[in-house]
Amino acid sequence: MRLVTPLEMMKLEDLANQSGITYDIMMNRAGAGLAAHLVHIANDCNQKRILFLCGNGNNAGDCFVAATHLAQQFEITVCLTAGVPKTRTAYTKFKLMKHVNVLTDHAQILDAIRAHMLIVDGIFGIGFRGELNPQIQELFAAAAESPDRQIIAVDIPSGGSGLNGTVSPGTPHCNITVTFGAAKIGLFLNPLQEYCGAILLVDIGLPETAFDALQYPITHIDGESVRTMLPARPQNGHKGMFGKLLCVTGSRNMPGAALLSTYAALRCGVGLCTLASDPEVCRMLMMHAPEATLQPLTTDANGMLTQQAIPEILRAAKSASCVLIGCGLGQSDEVRNVVRTLIQQLDCPIILDADGLNAIVSGIDILRRAKSTVILTPHPGEMARLLHCTAEDIQKDRVTAAKRLASRFTNTVVVLKGAGTIVACSDHASINTNGNSGMSKGGSGDVLAGMIGGLAAQQIEPEFAAKIGVYLHGLAGDCAAAEYSKRAMLPSDMIRQLPMLFGEFE
Repeated sequence: MRLVTPLEMMKLEDLANQSGITYDIMMNRAGAGLAAHLVHIANDCNQKRILFLCGNGNNAGDCFVAATHLAQQFEITVCLTAGVPKTRTAYTKFKLMKHVNVLTDHAQILDAIRAHMLIVDGIFGIGFRGELNPQIQELFAAAAESPDRQIIAVDIPSGGSGLNGTVSPGTPHCNITVTFGAAKIGLFLNPLQEYCGAILLVDIGLPETAFDALQYPITHIDGESVRTMLPARPQNGHKGMFGKLLCVTGSRNMPGAALLSTYAALRCGVGLCTLASDPEVCRMLMMHAPEATLQPLTTDANGMLTQQAIPEILRAAKSASCVLIGCGLGQSDEVRNVVRTLIQQLDCPIILDADGLNAIVSGIDILRRAKSTVILTPHPGEMARLLHCTAEDIQKDRVTAAKRLASRFTNTVVVLKGAGTIVACSDHASINTNGNSGMSKGGSGDVLAGMIGGLAAQQIEPEFAAKIGVYLHGLAGDCAAAEYSKRAMLPSDMIRQLPMLFGEFE
């Protein structure tokens, strides 16, 4: 599914209008599509009456068209919360309405809300900024009084930002959002994502050439797209055909990061997986994952890498098709030097996670010297250090932050973790929306890094490996939450879900 910013949507509509698909035609199609969905929704909840809450912009026009379509089957009430429409197209649709009740008085609108169980929110559209005024908040508070009341958003819940997913106080929690032409990025970002309910897309006839004009296209990662990216395993395959991952991870005080990432990689189908780490960490792995091979490295008194480990790693990497660096390495001057040297000398794709990212904070341009693609997997705090800002800055506009980092390098894929994980390249990005708060535990990132490494090692395009890994990681989190609860689930429980999930995709 394509995702666009509000400004991009306006550009798409303008290009469509120039091509002969006029604003009037697009509004008619949007209203008709909204009406078709409302018929199904009303029948499903056995409602014969529908209430539209309308503002004075084009969102109201979509509602007026839908109300006209529905008036022959349902009792329709249209509430004008801000007077008559101010746009010419919406005003025309308002004047064409027939057989509907129209309310303008605030008290009467409040009473009507409480008397209806199916309400359509068409007050504000994707251009909304600021905060909802007290009167509008009062309307939505009345709508929320009954848990059985269905609220359907038109294009976007009023009060939500289509750009960055922020919400104004009083924004309604909707059961369904019917959006038009292309889905808006903010619908898939938190906190707004939690207010949207199911997201349904109505085709309004935007021409393909209009989408070609977008400078930084963004898509939504879903199961079907992952299925197309995940290659089939040939019947006559052998371990050499499925790649070799080298995991330069772990230290004496953080062995779990190495164990989780290595075991997750093994569960993703890599042919061979070698852990290069402190000798004690290697011994621990043998107890849990005998399928892995080991490369004990020279470490210091704290079990962290030293300069002497570099030739040992490079020898092990000669046969590797991908190298994962960072999970649980710890931080020291020698670790930083090791990581920076490996980035410059390895010939295969690299996944740089956790302390691997911390090692380049003071000199991120080292990535320009990488010989192959580097996949960066920062959480917001790590991203903030890489971009020299705050985590709050990152969270205010996650897409722009990921784009900013990915656009600096032509050979880099950025995986900005968190609710609504972003996979960004220099000229396009994708958003993943599955997963849950139960994954917010130490070790979840190690599992993801191992999954992406295990997939990339199988010669899957690095960007595709990142998208597949992110989607299946979220899906595994949802399955683990269903089995163990969000509170009790552990990152290791997510790895246990992978055999079942891969079985479904195969």
